[in-house]
Amino acid sequence: MRSPFLLFSFLLFPIALSAQSRIFKTLQVPGRSEFCKIDTTGGYSVLPSGRRVTPAGTTLRITNDPFGLTVSPDGKRVVALHSGAISLIDAQQPREAIRIPDYAKTFADPFKGASFLGAAFAADSKIVYLSGGDKGNVVIFDTEKKEKIDEISLNQPVNGQNFEESFTSDLVLNNAKNELLVLDRAHFRMVRIDLATKKITSSIPVGRQPFGLSLSPDKKLAFVANVGLYEYPLVPGVTPKNKDTMMLKFPPYGTFTKESIEGVEAEGRKIPGLGSPLVPEAMSVWMVDLGTNKVTGKFKTGNQIGEMIEEAEVVGGASPNSVTVGNRFAYVSNATNDNISIIDYKTRKIVGHISLKVHPNINKYRGLMPFGMALTQDEKTLYVALLGFNAVAVVDLTTRRVKGLIPTGWGPTKVKLSPDEKTIYVVSARGLGAGQNGGKGFVKPDRGTYIGDIQLGTFQKITLPAPAELATWTQQATNNTFESVSLTDDGKNPLPPLPASRPSPIKYIVYVTKENRTYDEVLGQLSNGDTTITRYGTNVTVTTKKDTLRHVDVMPNHQRIAKQFAYSDNFYCDSDASIHGHHWMMGVIPNEWVEANSNHAGSFNAFSKAPGRRFPKATGAIDPEDYNETGGMWEALERKKLPFYSFGEGNEFAGVAEEWDHFEFGARQPVVFPLAKSVFEHTSRNYAGFDMNIPDWLRMDQFEKEFTEKWLTPKKGTSKSAKVDLPRVIALQLPNDHGAGIRPDAGYPYPHSFMADNDISLGRLLQFLSHTPYWKNMLVVITEDDPQGGVDHIDAHRSLLMLAGPYVKRGHVSHTHANFGSILKIIYNTLGVPYVNQYDATASLLQDFFTEKPDFTPYQLVIPDKRVFDVDKAMEIYKKTFDWKTAKPGPKMDDPDEQRKEHYRQQNEH
Repeated sequence: MRSPFLLFSFLLFPIALSAQSRIFKTLQVPGRSEFCKIDTTGGYSVLPSGRRVTPAGTTLRITNDPFGLTVSPDGKRVVALHSGAISLIDAQQPREAIRIPDYAKTFADPFKGASFLGAAFAADSKIVYLSGGDKGNVVIFDTEKKEKIDEISLNQPVNGQNFEESFTSDLVLNNAKNELLVLDRAHFRMVRIDLATKKITSSIPVGRQPFGLSLSPDKKLAFVANVGLYEYPLVPGVTPKNKDTMMLKFPPYGTFTKESIEGVEAEGRKIPGLGSPLVPEAMSVWMVDLGTNKVTGKFKTGNQIGEMIEEAEVVGGASPNSVTVGNRFAYVSNATNDNISIIDYKTRKIVGHISLKVHPNINKYRGLMPFGMALTQDEKTLYVALLGFNAVAVVDLTTRRVKGLIPTGWGPTKVKLSPDEKTIYVVSARGLGAGQNGGKGFVKPDRGTYIGDIQLGTFQKITLPAPAELATWTQQATNNTFESVSLTDDGKNPLPPLPASRPSPIKYIVYVTKENRTYDEVLGQLSNGDTTITRYGTNVTVTTKKDTLRHVDVMPNHQRIAKQFAYSDNFYCDSDASIHGHHWMMGVIPNEWVEANSNHAGSFNAFSKAPGRRFPKATGAIDPEDYNETGGMWEALERKKLPFYSFGEGNEFAGVAEEWDHFEFGARQPVVFPLAKSVFEHTSRNYAGFDMNIPDWLRMDQFEKEFTEKWLTPKKGTSKSAKVDLPRVIALQLPNDHGAGIRPDAGYPYPHSFMADNDISLGRLLQFLSHTPYWKNMLVVITEDDPQGGVDHIDAHRSLLMLAGPYVKRGHVSHTHANFGSILKIIYNTLGVPYVNQYDATASLLQDFFTEKPDFTPYQLVIPDKRVFDVDKAMEIYKKTFDWKTAKPGPKMDDPDEQRKEHYRQQNEH
């Protein structure tokens, strides 16, 4: 396996043209000169990443995020399981999908909002068993009557032991015993349910966060894929009554350290360690003998944390998520390793790994994210859904190599074979993308305009291809993802064509993360915008149920920064919500665990007896379960020994509390969650992250104070001219354009007030930075972590990207298709940091933003309309003139249901 540090030979040795110019070969997305689009007529769709999708076979657009899929034994029906819904599809002639519940409410809701991965047909091809997810039950559904006929709760006593707060994960039907095998991820167990009595007959402990389940062909063995890494403990001393004062103000340690293993003294208490990430319970596959109900095998598949892969330390677990079993071998998809483990379960040994190599130009990078699998009866071919590559890999098990690719929609999750094995069925989470969700002339569909509602998944029925057709599809899947682009480089553009290809005058990058806005609602009055939905622009009308304000400048600094420096009208967040966005922004591709959890209900309970309830999912943080094999941006900078620093980014863990008095970091946590080791020592302890109770203006007070003390004031004992080492990358969170409920007494009388607070604070940030000595070599990148709060007439993912600095073209509009990968490519190429994954390596190169002739003119902020936001009013709390305790609490970062409600509330007000 090659190191992610090593560049290809043709990249290391560019072709010389002259002493001044050289030709470099770069990898870039094929849609770099296009805007996002959806084509259902047989052409191609352009995704937010700039990649294209051309699904093979017969394609239906179905409800978003199908993570469960089952085919009836008679081959006539397919059921796809979504978040709180199912799609019923005619497998033989798929002309349309019937959604249950439907928007007309013809069919009753069988789930009441909760479901997860598991789906299995009964032998009669009519009844289907479905995972109830957060409800802790199994739904029994009649596909002919199109109604729920019963349910089975997992919260049943077993052998005198009571179980509460169960969470139903994957399930399989064992016809030989007329039973269901069901995973309960809340209690880290597998249960056996007698279908005749609907009673649990056995409860078998397995590993952490059990996720995938499969049976051996003889029905004697069950295989459980566990994706959890740790069992997270309650913070010592925290009770339901004192939690507001006893929760931790800051994570107690970094991951995979002595402290994280053994524990540490923090905030006056002994904080327990999490133990080793290499224990059998963590990220593993367990084999259960169904004759004895005993675990007879524990397998640590994939690459292990702490291993070295040619100079790069593995920091992310393998994330084994799915298992398919033959007569001797069990195959396990390891998402973050891009490989398949082979377990010889007769000898109880891992006998090999299949590296999923799809193209020589990108094989050294991770990013395929193998997920669902299907094994042929002759056990010669394995079909693997590549969540990150928008294709199904066809693996020859004789040679253990990928022999071809089948193009799919965006984010394929599950693949199944028809009973006669002449057809494969594939579902993809995001299908062809979202498309527009607002604007002049836009007609709202029944499913709604929130990004998680308007975006549809896809179902594909594909006749197995002949070798020639598979070769064509393989080339198409590759062409959809990247192209090799030759660039003539004269050495003048401040953005080098490749990392370490030459120096750049840009030495420092400030990476500003904001929250939830689309392009049109802020910059829609500029290039390629729709002014009818620019509610946060300049000279707009603010209308609420109480009053109307006219000629209001809500976010004037955003427009001034865009016009004075440069902005994109073709930038898209790869994310739908923060749970994806903060991963993508920090260079971490969301794995199957993140994707599945982000779109399904999951209740957090710090005081639960079920260990899995102390970690259903995070929001703005990157959890240890989420790490990619060699990490993301922080780890890449660390390996290069480049200093970096974070202000408020990445501390939004599950169950976090955000109250009026959490000024230090903006949040407190009741459960022991760690930060990534790479950033733990490089994160501010004096900056408030996500917390809508705290003004962004206060964050600027905190930022300027710490920046000045650390990097503008010489250390004691040094001369006034002593050089201070500014970090090469500073990540900064300015989250208040997320929005919250209005608080007139606290200076936020309108929803627009939060936007104005964010705007004036961003202006202040740029004004401050542009008056420091570092400005002459600085680049400021301003973007959003996700676009879910608004609407856009091009695509629901289109959002803000503004660049500022001396080497940024003044008054420039970039039309190059851009995404988070493009931003990371700016950081890596400029600072000479090798790419980490396939998204970095293949992203569009935004050289059009830059100029070789610097303009050092500083920025001067402008004040938004005081009718919507008055800084002095918002800051009265710090003069003790206002009782902040009476303020309404702000929302948690991006609970999907809450954000959906907020989205529609804002649209109605607008």
